[in-house]
Amino acid sequence: MDKVNIVNVLIQDKPSDKNSNYYDLQMKFELLIVKNKITFSFGDKDAGASFNYDSNNYCIENGAYFEISNCIFKDNVEVAIDNPTNNIKWINCIFEKDLIIKSSQSVEKMHKISSFILEGGEINNLIIDNITANFKFYINPQEKKYKSSIKITNLKINDSKFIENFKLHHAIVHKVEIEDVDFEQNADFFKSTFKEGTIEEDVDEKTKKGDIGFKAINFKKLALFGDTEFHKKLIFKYVTFEGHNHFKSAKLHKGLDLEYTNVQKEINFYGIEILDKTTTSQETYRIIKNQFEKLNNKIEANKYHALELEQRRKELEENKSSDWREKWVFRIHDWSSEHSTNWFRALLWIIFVSFLTIFLVHFEIVKDLFFHPYHFKIEYIFKICNEFWQYINITNLEKLKDKPFIFFLNKVSLGYLYYQFLTAVRKDTRK
Repeated sequence: MDKVNIVNVLIQDKPSDKNSNYYDLQMKFELLIVKNKITFSFGDKDAGASFNYDSNNYCIENGAYFEISNCIFKDNVEVAIDNPTNNIKWINCIFEKDLIIKSSQSVEKMHKISSFILEGGEINNLIIDNITANFKFYINPQEKKYKSSIKITNLKINDSKFIENFKLHHAIVHKVEIEDVDFEQNADFFKSTFKEGTIEEDVDEKTKKGDIGFKAINFKKLALFGDTEFHKKLIFKYVTFEGHNHFKSAKLHKGLDLEYTNVQKEINFYGIEILDKTTTSQETYRIIKNQFEKLNNKIEANKYHALELEQRRKELEENKSSDWREKWVFRIHDWSSEHSTNWFRALLWIIFVSFLTIFLVHFEIVKDLFFHPYHFKIEYIFKICNEFWQYINITNLEKLKDKPFIFFLNKVSLGYLYYQFLTAVRKDTRK
């Protein structure tokens, strides 16, 4: 069905019974084109649900539910919500400029909790600034029968408080800024994708242009980031997680920063995927590791312990004033088994130590093999193969006792490598 201009359905000859400055409307707000700026008010004492368009005020005689569907707004849309008594829902609307949500800071405790819902559609700029929402604030809530996405070019949530549940589901957000916000109930970002943020590059802060920042946020109940995707580095700064929360199956393309967070209860990071592991700090990996340990997930805890050690090694390498002995400890730990996570690498080094021992013991034979192959005898091959199993055995103390230096190198190296091998094997099996 074709959309019609809103001016064709507005009437100005029926003054409202509620307020003489308003016109009463009995109409469905659907399939309309709104070319000029429009301002909606919900919950105000005079009209309950009203809007201003072209300097005229209209009172909407709605029932218990007000719905706007399949409309195109060419200019800015302002929505003021103060102690609403009715639910408000927008379905598949297109906002070509700004959608601005406002409320007063003086709110009442409502006996009936209303909802503000944006479902589907496209929004150029969604601005939620300085509001106190005593109603459920849902952006594209997913249900069994509804699984479509909503597209938001710019999302800005600042200086606001959500007293009831907040949802941002299956949203494709090109640019996001969230700062100075209190979520007093559950905050759920399920299946949303964030392309970039508004953070500027700062060498001291180790941030890059476009990083995504959640700054000065209080999550007082559940904070849910399940199946979310962040294309830039996700930075939580001065953020408090008071309740349980999870990042289950979240995908982080450029890493995560939790250094300035206050975690009071467990965070479940199970299934999180950090694609670029080099940009996440040692401290953040330590926090993730500790959260897995609290949940008794030793397998994942060991994995992030290795990443923590790897970031520590890089920090030592970059710091010229760091102790060279500590550097070498981390280098060897990395080379030998990737910080006790790669049992196959440790096994290869054990094999290498055995061959190296053969080389040192039979230096003359090996030299003939490479430089005088015509002197080489086939029985040397059997001799070397037989000794390979003897020099790979850490408990064989008879061999090499007449060569104390080689004996020392062999047993110390094998002892260290066998330990790394066993630790790497046990990382996925220990209780």
